[in-house]
Amino acid sequence: MAAIGILGMGTMGAAVGTALKTFGHRVLTDLGGRSDVSVQRANERGIEAVGNLNQLVTEVDILFSIVPPDRALQLAETLADTSAGISKRPVFVDANAVAPLTVQRMMLVCENADLPFLDGGIVGGPPTVATRPRLYLAGSHTDAVASLDGQAFDHVVLHGQAGQASMFKMLYAGLTKGLNALLVNQLTAAERAGLFEAYVEELAMSQQALLARAENVIPRMPADAERWTPEMREIASALAELGLPTGFHRAAERVMQRLASSPFAAETRETVDPGRTVRDTLRGK
Repeated sequence: MAAIGILGMGTMGAAVGTALKTFGHRVLTDLGGRSDVSVQRANERGIEAVGNLNQLVTEVDILFSIVPPDRALQLAETLADTSAGISKRPVFVDANAVAPLTVQRMMLVCENADLPFLDGGIVGGPPTVATRPRLYLAGSHTDAVASLDGQAFDHVVLHGQAGQASMFKMLYAGLTKGLNALLVNQLTAAERAGLFEAYVEELAMSQQALLARAENVIPRMPADAERWTPEMREIASALAELGLPTGFHRAAERVMQRLASSPFAAETRETVDPGRTVRDTLRGK
């Protein structure tokens, strides 16, 4: 069994830790600067909190980073500095929703510090007893995490350089979360135009799947919008690297910003009101 560190006790990080513990691994985290909700998640799941980041890096074999996209690069830089005086360094798995350009910056920082770096991208919801997300992996050191396949994640190894796994994540999230942002924007437009009821009635007849998606995801989106806002920027960056238009996801960033300022943004995934409607969510009441 391995000693595994997880930085980020959000819904995904905490669930990954729980899944790994069921397979007998020792799971550790550093809760310095984390929210009360994150501390509670770790405590409830029996995830071991160490005193500081230096201790975490020293004690684990594999270290996962599962944090908001706008914290990923800074965290990699901090880890590289922390590992400078340590002889046995863990394999650092960046499993964040970031663009390949961000990955290249992180990899360079880690390489300069002799910190083994592995590019990862998570597709799917947090692991449960019944289901697991996919962890796409690219670059060197994939063998170092091979023994974890089928535990918290089902691994998919992409035979390319580091950045390919993150690009895959950008492609997937650009579609799924981008579509969610489009639904929010169009339904908000219908509300402001005084056509909400007629619009929803038409969707119920001709676009049932899209309406069902809107009803399922929109009430929950304010809880994730602050984290998804920088993710839209990363997706735009990834598309720019491919010479493709970025305007849609820049607009989606603004949609997420608006949701992040909603009175419902203080909710977590665990505390979202299951009875709130799409219209009430869009109206902010």
